[in-house]
Amino acid sequence: IQDFETRYLPKARGPIITGWDEIDSITRGGLGKRELGVVVAPTGAGKSMALVHIGSRAVVMGKTVVHYTLELAETTIGLRYDSAITGVPLSMTFEYKDQIKENITNIEGQLIVKEYPTKSATTKTLENHLDRLRKKGVEPDMIIVDYADLLKPVQVRKEKREELGSIYEELRALSTEFQCPIWTASQTNRSGLSAEVITMEQISEAFNKCFVADFILSVSRTI
Repeated sequence: IQDFETRYLPKARGPIITGWDEIDSITRGGLGKRELGVVVAPTGAGKSMALVHIGSRAVVMGKTVVHYTLELAETTIGLRYDSAITGVPLSMTFEYKDQIKENITNIEGQLIVKEYPTKSATTKTLENHLDRLRKKGVEPDMIIVDYADLLKPVQVRKEKREELGSIYEELRALSTEFQCPIWTASQTNRSGLSAEVITMEQISEAFNKCFVADFILSVSRTI
């Protein structure tokens, strides 16, 4: 009974808003400590852009965001953050370079983007990098992995779905270890390309992802 009131305090979770009112309402202010969120979408539907949007809101709030990219270059992710934070269209970032620099200079938040080649990094690789940051005095408020399906499994399993399931479990453990929310993304199977609303049936390979994640957001982009 001693910690009863503590359980009902929002700061116990320390949620960080996504900037989408509907999502923030459902999640009671965004993802909190020790929570895993997954953006599910078909190829080219905007998984990376959704993750950048979530990260950019946290940076604007003064948070430290560590963004791992396993597909796109660090500079590409950086430009997307510049666009998301300042509102300058991605196609015009070079044209408004000086204005963007002026705007982001005053932001208290910190963004660290780290690139690894596809299927070269494991969750252990990410943990080692986070430990090195910690030794430098950098504590992440949010971790973004773009995206989990492109991580290499720590342990090779017989079936791919088992490997993917364990990767998501390891990410969840990482969020507990570093006491911050982790956002990642997952690709749908082929049927997700034409689905107006993506459900658990369209989640590629590992149904286990659904059971590990605290929150799943699907993005659809039909013709």
